[in-house]
Amino acid sequence: MIEYFAAGLIAIGIGIIAAIIGLGGGFFYVPTLSLIFGLDTKTAIGTSLTIMIFSAMSASYWYRKQGIILYRVALIMIIPSMIASVIGTYLTTLVDARILVFIFCVMLTLISLEMLIPAFRFLTEVKWGPSFVLETQVDHQGKQPVERIWYSHLVFWGFAGGLLSGVTGTSGGALFVPALATAGIPVHYAIATSMFTIILVSITGATAHASIGQISWPFVAVYGAGAAFGAFIGANVAPKIKEQEIKKIFGCLLLFIAVLMFQQKVLMGI
Repeated sequence: MIEYFAAGLIAIGIGIIAAIIGLGGGFFYVPTLSLIFGLDTKTAIGTSLTIMIFSAMSASYWYRKQGIILYRVALIMIIPSMIASVIGTYLTTLVDARILVFIFCVMLTLISLEMLIPAFRFLTEVKWGPSFVLETQVDHQGKQPVERIWYSHLVFWGFAGGLLSGVTGTSGGALFVPALATAGIPVHYAIATSMFTIILVSITGATAHASIGQISWPFVAVYGAGAAFGAFIGANVAPKIKEQEIKKIFGCLLLFIAVLMFQQKVLMGI
């Protein structure tokens, strides 16, 4: 009983953080489930993906009420994300997963530096083919037009996020948010849109793991409830945090995630 109570509190904390910065929370669910509660890595990944469905749906519900989810952007990213998630899972059977994870650790480190150091640039816009203009509501300043969003940018980074999800068992939000911000989308909109995108990506991964029995349903119940409640808190707190502060929080956590992932999956091989 104490174990599940502790799990619920941990899930609430992760849910708050995940909703504020637009990540599904998998980077934190997997290590806590495996290192604290003793789940084997594959079951922890499957359980994490299932939990993310609850946190992403909860956060998306509240972000929808705030009117800051860009559905057109999310829908363009979802299809390549889901396809790449399957490819990423398959790649781990062909290539040493540690090599793939190492590449993503380097990428996440560079992205974190971009969030923390304004002058540093790593992510670039992919500007091929057709594009569209969209408008976003920023505070009470009226409509603010984003100059132009390229379909190729959304497809490319949606695919990259899905690949990250398939290889590491996470949501891909670590790439979705900075990629959307690079396209000129305000961070709060990028976070909300990322959380909505994560729903279907998580469902795809969770379904695959459920089919082979790699999910701990008791922890899904406890973590899922805690994560959903935490996401509710995070989604309502996020709009009160300034954009630059969110970028700093995102950058610090991303750097921590890269180090954690490198230690666990590259050095220790778990």
